[in-house]
Amino acid sequence: MFKKISIPSSFSFHRKGKIYLLIKDEYRDALLQERVEDLENFLKRHHQGIRYLNGRTAHPSIPIKSGERIILRQYSHGGLLRAFTRNLYLFGSRSFQELSLTEKIRSSGIPTIQPICAIHQLFVFPLYHAYLLSLEITHAVNLIQYLKGMGSHPSRETLLLKRKTIRSAALLLQKFHREGFFHGDLQLKNILVSGDQVLLIDFDRSYRKPILSIREKMKNLLRLNRSAEKWRGLGLPITRTDCWRFFSTYAEGDQKIKETMKKALRTYPLRSFFYRFGWALEELVKSLEFGVQSKKSKINTPNS
Repeated sequence: MFKKISIPSSFSFHRKGKIYLLIKDEYRDALLQERVEDLENFLKRHHQGIRYLNGRTAHPSIPIKSGERIILRQYSHGGLLRAFTRNLYLFGSRSFQELSLTEKIRSSGIPTIQPICAIHQLFVFPLYHAYLLSLEITHAVNLIQYLKGMGSHPSRETLLLKRKTIRSAALLLQKFHREGFFHGDLQLKNILVSGDQVLLIDFDRSYRKPILSIREKMKNLLRLNRSAEKWRGLGLPITRTDCWRFFSTYAEGDQKIKETMKKALRTYPLRSFFYRFGWALEELVKSLEFGVQSKKSKINTPNS
């Protein structure tokens, strides 16, 4: 099941019945004593100190030793599939693979999160649930939250800071690609800003190879552009000039990819029609899910 996964040197493998764990050695004793494999009770024991961070689902931030906090992310399907498959996966081990790749990314000098535990919870073979625990980065916000905080009419000083952050994000992606990494879901929410530092996160379905092709680089760039288009339509203060500034910085010294990007953007209006149709369907699924959850909560709420 885990034969193709290289376990990082600072991590160890553990098994608890149907639950498999990769734990960073520094946190191994504390997490095993807390019985982290029993996540339901683990969360109950820490419920008073938990706060929730926004994502596709709310990620609990849990206090641990020395004032540190860890983020628990449960893997869940996105798009239209999530209405049917929820958080069950078939074959493989998503959390183990992401932890291993994240450690390779960290060792390449690319700013990202510090994973401390991956959990593979077998349901009925070959179905499983997957979880990843990582250290919380203090005061970090994703790029959507960061841009919202700047407002629609930023001051000159704020505008210069925005441009600096966009340039830093572009150079970070440039380095990421030069190191041979491909991001499986590059979008605004997977770029974090913490003070002056920009970080990449969420490497599920990502991979590394000796050299990325232009097609692979463009796939990441266009996915990011699609994310910006979607959020601009929802009122996020990000302009097409901002996007072009990002692409121009990324392509510094690489005329070939700059020309490829220009050609791709010329045909973007046609592709965006289909994307908008998909976004509308996704919003419909979300509203249906919310309606079902509301009905359940009403049923489960006792009469006062």
